[in-house]
Amino acid sequence: MSEPTFDIFSGSSDKDARWLESIEGLSKALGRMESLAEIRPGAYFLYDPVNQFILAKTNSTKQLQYQTQEK
Repeated sequence: MSEPTFDIFSGSSDKDARWLESIEGLSKALGRMESLAEIRPGAYFLYDPVNQFILAKTNSTKQLQYQTQEK
């Protein structure tokens, strides 16, 4: 018996989602999503097409921090 398949998307689920790939098995899909986030920083989410809901989200975009020097 095969494992359920999950879809990995990049972008925001409510605006600019872009399908990347489908992966069999929840742990494999979560691992792949994290790997993609490390390779190309950004927002990603894991979607369950059977139950039609988002299982997990990650955002690896680094926030820019500005430091000011006081005189």
